Amino acid sequence: MGRVVTVSGGKGGVGKTFVAANLAKMLSKLYRKSVLLVDIDVSNPCVYTLVNLKVERREPIKIFKPELLKDKCVLCSECVRYCPTHSLLLIPKKELIFIEVLCEGCATCLYVCPFEAIAEGEKIVGWVNATHERDLMRVVYGELVPGSRQEGEVIERTLEFSKQYWDSYNYIIIDTPPGTGRGIMYALQEAEVILSVTEPTKLGLHDLKKLHRLVKRIGKREIVILNKYGIPYGNYEEVENFIKSEELKSYRIPYDNVVLKSYFDGKSVLEYGMELKVVNELRGIVEEVLLRKTS
Repeated sequence: MGRVVTVSGGKGGVGKTFVAANLAKMLSKLYRKSVLLVDIDVSNPCVYTLVNLKVERREPIKIFKPELLKDKCVLCSECVRYCPTHSLLLIPKKELIFIEVLCEGCATCLYVCPFEAIAEGEKIVGWVNATHERDLMRVVYGELVPGSRQEGEVIERTLEFSKQYWDSYNYIIIDTPPGTGRGIMYALQEAEVILSVTEPTKLGLHDLKKLHRLVKRIGKREIVILNKYGIPYGNYEEVENFIKSEELKSYRIPYDNVVLKSYFDGKSVLEYGMELKVVNELRGIVEEVLLRKTS
């Protein structure tokens, strides 16, 4: 199995996708390493837009959905009493109502109903997609049905789906959603090294601290990627002091309009010139962190 690298960050918009996609592109194009890029930001997957690969496989992600059998239901309220998300509502002596938007598919109602008045149905809460492989790279990404509450479920299923490819690639790079929620923990636990992406702002530092506490608790190797370095009025002193106090290795990716252009064009920054400071810093991360197996 290849080396698993998780790119994470507590705050949205700090550049996790930019870092993940460009590191993957650099590994495959410059160093001829095969890369599986896994995007589990399932509410807003966009990593595939920066690597220009087309989907060749798409599968629905389904969970349990109760089917109410009204001819068997005696309105005993057992299912209502045990439903952890209160998605079942009883109007006494009249009707049992299912509120689908609240249901998380745990199937508790199915098991507690003493009259077998609930059948096993299903609903689609998302999809997992796999692109074709090109230039030693493939992308797997999950998509959450808009408005669905099953983000953690779709994240977990996307990661599990991606594992069928892990033995075929030198590197597995996982791009996570912002925050430190349930789904992100799976990606952090799988990682050999975690790249914590932040920016030199108070909000960036606040969320970096939260992510760092989580990473520290699970005992994983962590590298800080300080993105947008050089923005006006940045909170540089506090961020640098925190990195130093926690004895964290760090890299600084300079603020550059070429990054914005790469988003508009759907390209990697490599395509704008190897002499760019952004590219040189990314190369440093690849050569000093990803290509070296250090503890």
